[in-house]
Amino acid sequence: MILLADSGSTQCTWIADDGVRMREMRTRGINAVLHDDEQIRRTLAELPPCHDVSAVHFYGAGGGGSFPEASERLRKMLARRFQTPKISVESDLTGAARALWGRGEGIACILGTGSNSGCCRGGEIVRQVPPLGYLLGDEGSGAALGRALLNGIFKGHIPLREEFDAAYRLPYEEIIRRVYREPFANRFLASFAPFVRAHIDTPQVREMVVGAFREFARRNLHSYPAGLPVACVGGVAAHFEPWLRTALETEGYHVETIVESPARGLAEYHHGEENHRTKLGIR
Repeated sequence: MILLADSGSTQCTWIADDGVRMREMRTRGINAVLHDDEQIRRTLAELPPCHDVSAVHFYGAGGGGSFPEASERLRKMLARRFQTPKISVESDLTGAARALWGRGEGIACILGTGSNSGCCRGGEIVRQVPPLGYLLGDEGSGAALGRALLNGIFKGHIPLREEFDAAYRLPYEEIIRRVYREPFANRFLASFAPFVRAHIDTPQVREMVVGAFREFARRNLHSYPAGLPVACVGGVAAHFEPWLRTALETEGYHVETIVESPARGLAEYHHGEENHRTKLGIR
């Protein structure tokens, strides 16, 4: 049985796949750069027993060649937990590329709590624009939408202050504390994405959302070779699909597919299909 993990900043989806059936499980997210050994151990303990694991393929933020020390630390912890030498730790972007494009070629995008993108070929990232995180980048992400919402609410550009107060009952001082003084501010900001989606018919909100996705394209995708199709994965991508498609197409991109989770695409990839694009409806 192979065990696949797709880990974002908030949540990790695990799939146990024996080639006949797949069992899906969820834990808190794991980021080997941000989380210490004890935090990772506690998260792994959330998993139910997994027997006869022959290989583990972990994809997540803070993994892969950009963070070799953190990736090796996580690999060793996974090896102790599952007692198999076949452990790989790769970036969430590599996971998105393999799930969306198999061994084909295109632009893979992640739009969740954070955002990321890369040009991929043969199951590998061949070019990437650095995402820079929620303070310096992460355009189009849940954190970026939450940041723009709070700005608009408190500066008076988005006329939903009463609705916001009724939904969250968060005073100004509490918001400032959570953003500037507490850990995981990106998760806190992204937690307002459902409110944004619920009020997408408000013109100012819709304009904000489409503008955020167009900024994502301009600051990230324009750096890749022209003419490549785009595919997206992530909760924000899936729940804002119509407006994301509109924004990317306005910026000149052909969007092939948008899915919420890469987990099942990764299962197909690791079962050796040379190119499973047709199963995603891609010609």
